[in-house]
Amino acid sequence: MSDKKTGILLLSHGSRLDDGEEVIKAYKEMYEKEFPEIPVEYGFMEIREPGIPETIKKLTSENDLEKIIVVPVFVAHGLHTKRDIPGILGIESNFDAESIGGHGHHHHHHGHDDHDHGHDHGHHHHHHHGHDDEEVDFDGEIVLTDPLGIDARLYEIIKDRVSDAL
Repeated sequence: MSDKKTGILLLSHGSRLDDGEEVIKAYKEMYEKEFPEIPVEYGFMEIREPGIPETIKKLTSENDLEKIIVVPVFVAHGLHTKRDIPGILGIESNFDAESIGGHGHHHHHHGHDDHDHGHDHGHHHHHHHGHDDEEVDFDGEIVLTDPLGIDARLYEIIKDRVSDAL
Protein backbone atom coordinates (compact mmCIF):
# COMPACT_ATOMS: atom_id res chain seq x y z
CA MET A 1 0.00 0.00 0.00
CA SER A 2 1.16 3.56 -0.58
CA ASP A 3 1.44 6.13 2.21
CA LYS A 4 -1.92 7.50 1.22
CA LYS A 5 -4.63 6.24 3.52
CA THR A 6 -6.68 3.89 1.39
CA GLY A 7 -9.97 2.18 2.11
CA ILE A 8 -11.60 -0.71 0.27
CA LEU A 9 -15.23 -1.23 -0.63
CA LEU A 10 -16.14 -4.77 -1.65
CA LEU A 11 -19.25 -4.43 -3.74
CA SER A 12 -21.91 -7.10 -4.10
CA HIS A 13 -24.88 -6.87 -6.44
CA GLY A 14 -27.52 -7.09 -3.72
CA SER A 15 -30.35 -9.60 -3.45
CA ARG A 16 -33.43 -10.17 -1.36
CA LEU A 17 -31.86 -13.43 -0.21
CA ASP A 18 -29.12 -13.50 2.43
CA ASP A 19 -26.65 -15.69 0.53
CA GLY A 20 -24.89 -12.83 -1.25
CA GLU A 21 -24.40 -10.93 1.97
CA GLU A 22 -22.89 -13.98 3.66
CA VAL A 23 -20.38 -14.33 0.82
CA ILE A 24 -19.31 -10.69 0.61
CA LYS A 25 -19.12 -10.43 4.41
CA ALA A 26 -16.84 -13.48 4.51
CA TYR A 27 -14.50 -11.83 1.98
CA LYS A 28 -14.45 -8.66 4.06
CA GLU A 29 -13.54 -10.69 7.15
CA MET A 30 -10.76 -12.54 5.29
CA TYR A 31 -9.38 -9.19 4.16
CA GLU A 32 -9.47 -7.74 7.67
CA LYS A 33 -7.71 -10.77 9.05
CA GLU A 34 -4.88 -10.53 6.53
CA PHE A 35 -4.63 -6.72 6.43
CA PRO A 36 -5.93 -5.47 9.79
CA GLU A 37 -4.55 -1.98 9.14
CA ILE A 38 -6.64 -1.42 6.00
CA PRO A 39 -10.22 -0.19 6.39
CA VAL A 40 -12.53 -2.48 4.42
CA GLU A 41 -16.33 -2.52 4.19
CA TYR A 42 -18.87 -4.25 1.99
CA GLY A 43 -21.91 -2.73 0.34
CA PHE A 44 -24.52 -3.40 -2.29
CA MET A 45 -25.25 -2.01 -5.70
CA GLU A 46 -29.02 -2.26 -5.16
CA ILE A 47 -31.95 -3.91 -3.35
CA ARG A 48 -30.07 -4.39 -0.09
CA GLU A 49 -28.58 -2.07 2.51
CA PRO A 50 -26.05 -0.61 2.87
CA GLY A 51 -25.87 0.99 -0.55
CA ILE A 52 -22.73 2.48 -2.03
CA PRO A 53 -23.15 6.01 -0.58
CA GLU A 54 -23.74 4.70 2.95
CA THR A 55 -20.76 2.36 2.78
CA ILE A 56 -18.47 5.16 1.62
CA LYS A 57 -19.85 7.41 4.35
CA LYS A 58 -19.02 4.72 6.89
CA LEU A 59 -15.48 4.23 5.54
CA THR A 60 -14.77 7.97 5.49
CA SER A 61 -16.34 8.82 8.83
CA GLU A 62 -14.23 6.25 10.66
CA ASN A 63 -10.96 6.85 8.78
CA ASP A 64 -9.17 9.80 7.27
CA LEU A 65 -9.07 8.45 3.73
CA GLU A 66 -7.55 9.92 0.62
CA LYS A 67 -8.44 7.05 -1.65
CA ILE A 68 -11.14 4.37 -1.91
CA ILE A 69 -10.77 1.28 -4.07
CA VAL A 70 -14.11 -0.19 -5.11
CA VAL A 71 -14.00 -3.84 -6.17
CA PRO A 72 -17.16 -5.16 -7.84
CA VAL A 73 -17.24 -8.81 -6.80
CA PHE A 74 -19.12 -9.70 -9.98
CA VAL A 75 -18.08 -12.30 -12.54
CA ALA A 76 -18.12 -9.97 -15.55
CA HIS A 77 -18.75 -6.43 -16.69
CA GLY A 78 -22.36 -5.48 -17.28
CA LEU A 79 -24.45 -2.34 -17.28
CA HIS A 80 -24.05 -2.09 -13.51
CA THR A 81 -20.26 -2.02 -13.55
CA LYS A 82 -19.98 0.09 -16.68
CA ARG A 83 -22.79 2.57 -16.17
CA ASP A 84 -24.69 2.44 -12.87
CA ILE A 85 -21.83 2.09 -10.39
CA PRO A 86 -19.66 4.84 -11.96
CA GLY A 87 -22.81 7.00 -11.91
CA ILE A 88 -23.35 6.46 -8.19
CA LEU A 89 -19.65 6.96 -7.47
CA GLY A 90 -19.68 10.14 -9.54
CA ILE A 91 -16.72 9.02 -11.62
CA GLU A 92 -16.16 8.90 -15.36
CA SER A 93 -17.68 5.88 -16.99
CA ASN A 94 -16.04 4.57 -20.12
CA PHE A 95 -19.46 3.25 -21.01
CA ASP A 96 -20.45 3.53 -24.63
CA ALA A 97 -24.21 3.63 -25.15
CA GLU A 98 -23.69 2.48 -28.73
CA SER A 99 -22.45 -0.87 -27.51
CA ILE A 100 -25.91 -1.87 -26.31
CA GLY A 101 -27.88 -1.33 -29.44
CA GLY A 102 -26.97 2.12 -30.61
CA HIS A 103 -30.01 4.00 -29.39
CA GLY A 104 -28.34 5.79 -26.53
CA HIS A 105 -30.48 6.13 -23.43
CA HIS A 106 -33.82 4.59 -23.83
CA HIS A 107 -36.33 6.04 -21.39
CA HIS A 108 -39.42 4.00 -22.09
CA HIS A 109 -41.96 5.88 -24.11
CA HIS A 110 -44.58 7.76 -22.13
CA GLY A 111 -47.62 9.30 -23.69
CA HIS A 112 -48.42 7.52 -26.89
CA ASP A 113 -48.63 4.05 -25.42
CA ASP A 114 -50.30 4.63 -22.09
CA HIS A 115 -52.46 1.53 -22.06
CA ASP A 116 -49.19 -0.41 -21.75
CA HIS A 117 -50.91 -3.70 -22.67
CA GLY A 118 -51.90 -4.16 -19.05
CA HIS A 119 -48.61 -5.57 -17.81
CA ASP A 120 -45.29 -4.78 -16.25
CA HIS A 121 -45.49 -0.95 -16.08
CA GLY A 122 -41.72 -0.91 -15.91
CA HIS A 123 -41.47 -2.56 -12.49
CA HIS A 124 -38.79 -4.92 -13.62
CA HIS A 125 -36.39 -2.00 -13.81
CA HIS A 126 -35.23 -2.73 -10.33
CA HIS A 127 -32.58 -0.11 -9.79
CA HIS A 128 -33.08 2.81 -7.43
CA HIS A 129 -34.58 1.39 -4.29
CA GLY A 130 -34.19 4.67 -2.53
CA HIS A 131 -30.72 4.24 -1.15
CA ASP A 132 -28.71 4.69 -4.31
CA ASP A 133 -30.29 7.89 -5.57
CA GLU A 134 -27.84 10.06 -3.69
CA GLU A 135 -24.39 10.46 -5.10
CA VAL A 136 -21.30 9.68 -3.14
CA ASP A 137 -19.79 12.45 -1.07
CA PHE A 138 -16.01 12.00 -0.98
CA ASP A 139 -13.29 14.46 -1.98
CA GLY A 140 -10.50 11.96 -2.45
CA GLU A 141 -9.72 9.59 -5.26
CA ILE A 142 -12.08 6.71 -6.10
CA VAL A 143 -10.79 3.81 -8.17
CA LEU A 144 -13.28 1.31 -9.58
CA THR A 145 -11.53 -1.94 -10.45
CA ASP A 146 -12.58 -4.48 -13.04
CA PRO A 147 -14.85 -7.31 -11.88
CA LEU A 148 -13.39 -10.78 -11.35
CA GLY A 149 -13.41 -11.61 -15.05
CA ILE A 150 -11.52 -14.43 -16.69
CA ASP A 151 -9.00 -15.92 -14.32
CA ALA A 152 -7.43 -19.34 -14.04
CA ARG A 153 -8.21 -19.33 -10.32
CA LEU A 154 -11.93 -19.12 -11.11
CA TYR A 155 -11.53 -21.91 -13.63
CA GLU A 156 -10.11 -24.08 -10.81
CA ILE A 157 -13.28 -23.42 -8.79
CA ILE A 158 -15.46 -24.39 -11.77
CA LYS A 159 -13.51 -27.66 -12.10
CA ASP A 160 -14.00 -28.31 -8.37
CA ARG A 161 -17.75 -27.81 -8.72
CA VAL A 162 -17.85 -30.26 -11.63
CA SER A 163 -15.78 -32.93 -9.91
CA ASP A 164 -17.92 -32.62 -6.76
CA ALA A 165 -20.98 -33.31 -8.90
CA LEU A 166 -19.55 -36.30 -10.79
